[in-house]
Amino acid sequence: MLARAIEAGEISPELGPDATMDALVGPIVYRALTGASIPRGLVDALVDGLLRPRPN
Repeated sequence: MLARAIEAGEISPELGPDATMDALVGPIVYRALTGASIPRGLVDALVDGLLRPRPN
């Protein structure tokens, strides 16, 4: 799904599908394993930087 969205220009191609998924899921897994909180700014930065398409 990520690969198709990248090809369609719907999300940023910056990292590619696998690295994008790792970057988005990693903080959730870290939180589940450690009980640490995830700063809201990190989540916002990840979504803005990885999922929003870049203007041409």
